Amino acid sequence: MASIPPSQTIYIRNLNDKIQKDVLKHTLYSLCISYGRVLDIVALKTLKMRGQAFIVFSDITSSTAALRQLDGRTIFGRPMHIEYALSKSNIVAQNDGTFRFNEPHKHKSGKQRKQLLGITGDMAAATVLSGGEKRRQSEGADEHVAKRRVTENEDESDQEIGPAVPQTSSSAEDVGDVPSLTLFVTNLPETVSVDVLTGLFQQYAGFKQVRRIPGKIDMAFVDYESVESATTARGVLDGFKLSAEQAMKVAYSR
Repeated sequence: MASIPPSQTIYIRNLNDKIQKDVLKHTLYSLCISYGRVLDIVALKTLKMRGQAFIVFSDITSSTAALRQLDGRTIFGRPMHIEYALSKSNIVAQNDGTFRFNEPHKHKSGKQRKQLLGITGDMAAATVLSGGEKRRQSEGADEHVAKRRVTENEDESDQEIGPAVPQTSSSAEDVGDVPSLTLFVTNLPETVSVDVLTGLFQQYAGFKQVRRIPGKIDMAFVDYESVESATTARGVLDGFKLSAEQAMKVAYSR
């Protein structure tokens, strides 16, 4: 069986193909930004590529940390199966000067990958079973990378995916300023379900549940086991855009 060399791009399969593409990209961005700068996310809804995605990082160190930590992680009810991508992404090729305009990039489906790598049915099953174990063994190995955040002085206001840059506040009288085990989420799009919110918030340790508010479709409560976990989730997801025009607000519940 051929081996896949490390790459700036990781390939994710077994994603829930019933989730809207924008919501899926938002969620993947929120998961991956902890490990380094994300250059691009490709999630196609074609018959051949549904349930799959490609995440492009700025360097191999970041993509490797994301692969090790996220392989086997469950989002939207399914464990992710993550590998390095087989080919260089367009954005990486453009950055290093190897991009060819007359050779459009074609994403390879899971079936095509198996054929190229010479993976049989039994070998593929063994890979799936070992994914979660590999992730557990690698936990902590890249802790310093996992804590990295995007620090480059670039204008990110045009980003269509991911959380907004957190806004600081000097007022102690702001709504929800006192730390709490429960977060109060507002300004939610009408189409966002409990499953989508669960997928966003369960990636942080200590997550317990999402509670909708009867009669308030744009609000919800999210419970955590510790204030630290709630604070981490709030720090990342406050201002997260679930639609192009609408950013949800996350505060501590009083």
